[in-house]
Amino acid sequence: MGEALAMAQQAVVQGTDTLVATPHRGWSLRISPTPDVIRQRVALLQTELDWARIPLKIIPGLEIKIGPKVAKDLVEGTLGTLGEGSRWVLIELPFDHIPADALKQFREIRDAGYEVLLAHPERYSEIQKSRNYLEDCANLGMAFQLTSGSLLGRFGSRAQTTAESILRRADDWPLVIASDTHDLRERSPAVLRAARDAAAVIVGDKLAQEMVDSRPRSMISAKTL
Repeated sequence: MGEALAMAQQAVVQGTDTLVATPHRGWSLRISPTPDVIRQRVALLQTELDWARIPLKIIPGLEIKIGPKVAKDLVEGTLGTLGEGSRWVLIELPFDHIPADALKQFREIRDAGYEVLLAHPERYSEIQKSRNYLEDCANLGMAFQLTSGSLLGRFGSRAQTTAESILRRADDWPLVIASDTHDLRERSPAVLRAARDAAAVIVGDKLAQEMVDSRPRSMISAKTL
């Protein structure tokens, strides 16, 4: 809890007033967080933040690894979205390959009434080789979430180059930028502002700010981009 409060304070200093907590739901995890557990733990953290007078709002979310039951689990309420009542879901692919039926699964999620935000596409090995798969995803109406660390070169030159090439498609593809904060050291809340500034070099200040502000706010309030 002490580290969580310190991370929250650092986020506030950087200009963040709302942060979405996205623990991982993985099919191979021994314990996967349910929506109820996430809500309870977010509420506990929010109570501590309020007590410490740290002006940060925490929103419950989830990062979901793609799988054949995602659409069904979303409909049944055993998987959470990005914010209460939102229709946006954060989905990630395996880093080393793209499942042959992933587009089919994305389509099923969309057909179930949800919008898909693809997590850190710049870090997937196949997308680093070619952006063609993202064209297919964009044709399904998906949006893409770039990671701050990638834009700053913290995941290697290939991830950074890929992230920059995706940014150059900002007129065609809906993009947001995430802090991907994990701790106070290598992946701290402080990276988001630096990533926004790096993105502004490519897309301009206005659009870069939208990617860290109005666009994610629209997602968690159940609106479309």
